[in-house]
Amino acid sequence: MFEVGGKYSNRIGKYTVVEINEPKMTVEYEDGSTAELNMNIQLRIWENIQAEEEIKSIRTSRTKRTIKSEGTKFFIRPVNSLVAEQLGVRAYKEHVLEKSLSKFNISQGDRLIYFSIENEVYYAVATITGKLAKPTARDQLTEQQTDASILLFPVDVDARAFKVESAVPVDGVEYDSYPNIQEMLKNEDTYIPITEDEFEVLAELLTEVTVEEIDDDSEDDDDEDEDFED
Repeated sequence: MFEVGGKYSNRIGKYTVVEINEPKMTVEYEDGSTAELNMNIQLRIWENIQAEEEIKSIRTSRTKRTIKSEGTKFFIRPVNSLVAEQLGVRAYKEHVLEKSLSKFNISQGDRLIYFSIENEVYYAVATITGKLAKPTARDQLTEQQTDASILLFPVDVDARAFKVESAVPVDGVEYDSYPNIQEMLKNEDTYIPITEDEFEVLAELLTEVTVEEIDDDSEDDDDEDEDFED
């Protein structure tokens, strides 16, 4: 992936590629010094640095969102039909039943922890970033969703697990105020209100999952790890 004239960095500093003679390349650092480096090793270092920068971006985004208005509410959102891949879509929208909106008073700025009912794991942290809107033809709702009076909120995904085994199992977190939470989590038509402290515990665990998945050098794109069920 390295190109002559391309700018990259390693643990020493930023450099420009001057010449390539695989498997090595000659580079020039910002201070004018040069070095001959192994391309395979430098590729791994470069990828790790990019991953670290992405992690910092995730944490910065999450930190900014902790500076919230007094009215922010926190929910666990059990879901059946929502598969993990949908949370990777830009400008994802949370589908809310009209009756749920009035019952739980969901609004812009509220934060959600997604729970997969089928897999019994917490797997994503999200923030409602915009105002409620009625669906349009572009939202491509199913006939059943349209009949159910669905409304939409834009949602920004802060952190998420890509694999079931990396997500947080239901019995990995306990709530004193919800001794029967596992029963409550079986209902996909609900939003379970939790405290900010409870939310942050789960959010931190899922952020760590994101860090671990990004940093996992042994992860293979063609592995046979279990995916989230539909």
